[in-house]
Amino acid sequence: MLAGEATEFNRRHLYRESGGNPGYLKALISEQPVFTARDDLSRLNQTPRFGNYARYTEELAPLRPEMREVADAAAVVGHEFEAGLLTQMLGRNETAVLGTIGELIRRDLVHPVVPGQYFAFRHPVVHRAVYNHSELSWRVDMHLRADEALCTRGAPAVERAPHVEQWIKHGDLPAVELLDEAARTVASTDPGRASAWLTTALRALPQQPRFEGRRARMMTQLAEARGATGQLQECRDLMHEALSILPREPAPQHAQAVAFAAMVQRLLGGREETDAMLRLELDALGSEDALVRASLKFEIAAGQLHSGDPLGCYQWAQEALAVVERHGHRPLQASCLGLMAMANTANGRTGLAYELLGQATTILDGMLDSELAQSLDAVMWIGWSEVLLERWDEALRHFDKGVSFATRSGYRLFMPHLLAGKAFVLRDRGKLTEAQIAVEHAVYLAERTDSPEELVNAYAVQGYVDIALGNLDGALQNSFAATLQPRHSASSWKEALALRILAEARLLNGDHEGCLALVTDAGGADLPTADAGSRVAWYELLVRAELAAGRPARAADWAQRAMHAANLLEQPGRIALATLAEAQVLLRQNPEAALAPAQHAAAGLEEAGRAIDALRARVAVGLALWQQGRFDDAAQELKATQLACEQLGASALARAARVERRRLAARAPHARSTDSESSVIALTGREQQIAALVSDGLTNRLIAKKLHIAEKTVEMHLSNVFAKLGVSNRAAVAATVTREGPDSLPDSASGH
Repeated sequence: MLAGEATEFNRRHLYRESGGNPGYLKALISEQPVFTARDDLSRLNQTPRFGNYARYTEELAPLRPEMREVADAAAVVGHEFEAGLLTQMLGRNETAVLGTIGELIRRDLVHPVVPGQYFAFRHPVVHRAVYNHSELSWRVDMHLRADEALCTRGAPAVERAPHVEQWIKHGDLPAVELLDEAARTVASTDPGRASAWLTTALRALPQQPRFEGRRARMMTQLAEARGATGQLQECRDLMHEALSILPREPAPQHAQAVAFAAMVQRLLGGREETDAMLRLELDALGSEDALVRASLKFEIAAGQLHSGDPLGCYQWAQEALAVVERHGHRPLQASCLGLMAMANTANGRTGLAYELLGQATTILDGMLDSELAQSLDAVMWIGWSEVLLERWDEALRHFDKGVSFATRSGYRLFMPHLLAGKAFVLRDRGKLTEAQIAVEHAVYLAERTDSPEELVNAYAVQGYVDIALGNLDGALQNSFAATLQPRHSASSWKEALALRILAEARLLNGDHEGCLALVTDAGGADLPTADAGSRVAWYELLVRAELAAGRPARAADWAQRAMHAANLLEQPGRIALATLAEAQVLLRQNPEAALAPAQHAAAGLEEAGRAIDALRARVAVGLALWQQGRFDDAAQELKATQLACEQLGASALARAARVERRRLAARAPHARSTDSESSVIALTGREQQIAALVSDGLTNRLIAKKLHIAEKTVEMHLSNVFAKLGVSNRAAVAATVTREGPDSLPDSASGH
């Protein structure tokens, strides 16, 4: 039912929301035709949408008037409701109300939640069907009565706000104040609700000069809520409008608004104007509020990292941190430490980066949701620092923590970055299906924020995942899309990442010269725009490109650069990747010496958790074994690597291992002559296809599916293959095909 709609992330959420009920699912789809993340769906209770509820409103037709009145009043209260509140709203006898609720329970419209007078509708869809089917003027009156009853009880603003926003009239200042207070309360944990309440409050606030200051402050809050839910363009426009009327005094309040506006502008591009705005505000603020000054300095620091100046970033963030630590502001402290760790990681100062990262993660791990909302950027900086420092498990844990909070609360501001980071880790760990789900949603959300910064990151990581999956056309398309974003619209290191992934996509598509040409765009051979760790990956890629071009001497130069860069970092995974680069060069220049470095590279990459790179190294091990005359060992290594790649879904790498295995098998000294009576050349075309697929490890069922024939037909052909080759089992068929190599089969036979 959801095929082709939005992303797997969305589809899984809607499936959970529907409880597996197709009727509920159809209603959810009709409520929100363009599926978005959980945050928008969770707001349906607060902002009812008119969906396709016909099958549920039919259940209301047989209800007697008093039953319908109780059901409608319960829907006004919410998905869950309390009988005592309904009694006050309706002015009816409590016993009668409870009796009516009992009848609704028997009709399966509602059910008890806990012992006592607390009940809930059968499903949120049923609740919204009842609510939207009630008469408007009566419903507004019920909201007013519910609010009066809650006010009498002394209920907090957050509990009254859903009712106040339905009956509020223009100029009702106490109601405006209540919605404002409620929005401030939930801003950090439910920005969607905060945005709805502030929008209503601003419409009710009179357009008079005496309310200008209040309007500006509420517009600032609304802009922050819109930004938090990923509506960046609208957020920036609202913030600029608010700043144009927001009084300069109190200065700290004005400066805090500028700091948030700068962060949003950074995501939307425009580094120079953002930096100038921050410095001007910092000068105007003076020394009145040290904590707000620290916020401004932190935003300047983030801008410096985006501009490719990690040293400047570290210095500004260090100044901010000194103030933040004195005030004990944990969210900003974690953000400063995470940003400083990222700056030092990018600059190759890994020792200091580890130290800062340890402090940052200690704070982050102890945060509650209310604090986490103020420092989701800290999760981003910490997570990506851990990626670059090869702390995969920690990075995945922190990205998961950020994504979980953002999904739960609707705080989508950094969601694309968090999902892309998660996908990057999962890809390198070899969990390609999970990586694809995460990055697909990252792209989906980034495309709706119009943030070049988020688009560069999401498209680049999508291309990176596509490469591992063997979707080379998609890799080329997505990585090219990442580089098409306006120049200097994203962090310089992310732009360098996008270029590297585009370079690899070009190489895998057979364009080695196009791959090498991108070094110029990355700043030349020293790769100044790339972070220190990524330079090793760049150089190893360039080794492969030069070897593909038939220039092993140039490849050796890149391999030397890779090892030098890796040794500076002293990271086992980077050193293993550089060792792989050396092994690949040796396979071309001195094949007998390639085995030891290839084995060291494979072991080191596997130990470092770089599953995909480890499999590439194992292909090199297989080739090196063959060069030493260990033909059977080479065949076994390449076959095992092929199967491991297939299990992960790394189809391009699996294909490469298969091609090498067959190429080497064809050249092995003990290969059979093709005029042998038991050669595969004696098989028919269909039998050759089936023999090739058997050698790839496919079962009869999978062969039938791949060739679009019946499984019985496969069994028949396989019997003929056994007879013609003079063998009695599948393993012997695979051995024969392997020995005779790909030259014994026409291209059409293998099906690849």
